[in-house]
Amino acid sequence: MSTENAIKNSDTTIQFYAGLKTIGGTIFEVKYKEERFIADFGMVFQNKEGVQARPQNIISELQAIGVIPLISGVLKTDEIDENATIAISHLHLDHIGLLQYVHPDVPIIMSEGSKTLYEHLHTIGEEPNVDVAKQVKSVPFHQALFVSEHIQVEFFPVNHDAPGASAMRITTPDTTIVYTGDVRLHEADVDTANLPTIAGSPDLLIIETTNVQEEFLDINPVIQSEADKLTAGLLEIKSPLVFNIYHRNLKRLEILIEAARQKGKTIVFEPETAYLVQAYKLEAPHVRYLLDERYDSKISNQIHAIQPITVAELNSEFSQVWLQSSYHHMMTLLDLPVKGATYVHSNGVPLGSFDPVYAELLEWIEKLGMELVVLGVSGHAAAAQIKWLADAMQAKVTIPLHGFTPELLQGPNQTFLPEKGEIYPISTLLGEK
Repeated sequence: MSTENAIKNSDTTIQFYAGLKTIGGTIFEVKYKEERFIADFGMVFQNKEGVQARPQNIISELQAIGVIPLISGVLKTDEIDENATIAISHLHLDHIGLLQYVHPDVPIIMSEGSKTLYEHLHTIGEEPNVDVAKQVKSVPFHQALFVSEHIQVEFFPVNHDAPGASAMRITTPDTTIVYTGDVRLHEADVDTANLPTIAGSPDLLIIETTNVQEEFLDINPVIQSEADKLTAGLLEIKSPLVFNIYHRNLKRLEILIEAARQKGKTIVFEPETAYLVQAYKLEAPHVRYLLDERYDSKISNQIHAIQPITVAELNSEFSQVWLQSSYHHMMTLLDLPVKGATYVHSNGVPLGSFDPVYAELLEWIEKLGMELVVLGVSGHAAAAQIKWLADAMQAKVTIPLHGFTPELLQGPNQTFLPEKGEIYPISTLLGEK
């Protein structure tokens, strides 16, 4: 069958459950007849923690308030649809945060680098409700995989601030779709820049638009390397330093450790983070982990390559230490001489002002007498770079997603802004009557 006739008789549809007009949460589904492919399963940033869902009704109640979408056949309370597969582009919470509610018999696939990190996150308790060994399968880059009889997916490496970040090419008998996931075009990286060459000219391009916002449209698109920008900023700080970190960004851990070495400081991590430092062989003589008996950590007995430091020792040596303090462990700072210290927000959780908890973090910093310094590098391409990527992909239809103002991006041919929950036949999107 010719491509034109295949599109006219298309059995492929696409439906978007999350990721529209927001930078939080991404879920969409490609369906060929009864076969289903779900891309990402992310959580939208919503301050729902103050009202506790009842455990026996947690999925239905979270659906009622809009945290979990009304998606059938894949959740723990569903009768399972054996035709469904979930694929993950990368491990940020807005792309995987709802996996804990997925039925254990629904297969989950991701890149090899993502699965390795996912296993470590499971060990430290961040992904406790997924049986990684039984349910999650890793897929090598550039190796096409049939997830069902007629739906094929291929993962491609892209640059983002999480290891294993991937774009996907989803192929059915009558269409080809490329989903970029979240991407960064970095002056020293080539993966995202190569995407148009290795995966270009699809029928549909689904592309992130995080930085496609009015105030960012004219910013120089060249992104400075994380090491260059962050190391210089860290070395300029003269006061004692407290910082947060996002466990998905392993490059940031490496940068902090190296900057502390250059500054002649001991760097102290929370046990879970120290476990990741050990797992990725980033340990060094000046790296310690905080041993606090009041802090219930079940991971300390698995840390062998890094020495502990107690709160009492930390107190007496505080001026010579860089200390990690996640938001949920801020109480520890009450026991330390942090007044006058600098709190470096380095893309840790809460990630930013779109998370209501961020305001509470700022209150803590003020109450403790610390100075806030925001020191990070975006994991997302600049607006001009996203426009370049969309043009270079030469898709018949471009679908901007995962941004506050996706309408600001226009693809090289047709551009389409979907509505949540609507089912779109591919033939309709491509202009067939």
